[in-house]
Amino acid sequence: MYILPHYASFVTKVIYPTVNTMGIMSPMKVLIGTNNKMKISVVEKVFMEIFQINSVEVASHAADSLVPETPRDKETYLGAYNRAIACQKIGSADYYVGLESGLIDRYGMSFEEAWAVVIDKDGRHLVGYSSGLMLPGIVTNRMENGELHHDIMENLDKLLNLPTDNRDTWSRYTGGNISRDTSLMESLRNALLQAAPSDNNLYSA
Repeated sequence: MYILPHYASFVTKVIYPTVNTMGIMSPMKVLIGTNNKMKISVVEKVFMEIFQINSVEVASHAADSLVPETPRDKETYLGAYNRAIACQKIGSADYYVGLESGLIDRYGMSFEEAWAVVIDKDGRHLVGYSSGLMLPGIVTNRMENGELHHDIMENLDKLLNLPTDNRDTWSRYTGGNISRDTSLMESLRNALLQAAPSDNNLYSA
């Protein structure tokens, strides 16, 4: 099993074999800079989809994003970048992943989006971001009055009697019609497609 002593607190065991430069069979290894189970699940699903494999071995490291709790604009990218870099410094993986959700203002409206930064074992950086979900007026109106986004969401959780550990903002905005993993998967997919195996992939030209 792929375990990083003193760093990884969540590891999922998988089976898919790859062959390293010495001809030894081993699974594809990914280290993600968070212990968030939703993000870990997203990494598993998207890596299997893009690389057309039936499993992947994922370890997690509680990396610091070094950005505010609710990042805005460029901070969201930087949060993902910082998480990936922290994982790269640990080493021992084929890919290092940072995922971050945050807010951005466009055309006078506020949206939530996700960014992904992936670094491969050769140091190549792959970057992608998701489409955005517009924030509800009940949230943006309070933000305009000086309240912080995460404080507003915590308050709404209490009013709606939602679990305090519910961090799925997209589900909360829409009453469960969509989950935040949609944006996380899109951002990671847009990054990994640049490394997708294909004879006609212009990113590898």
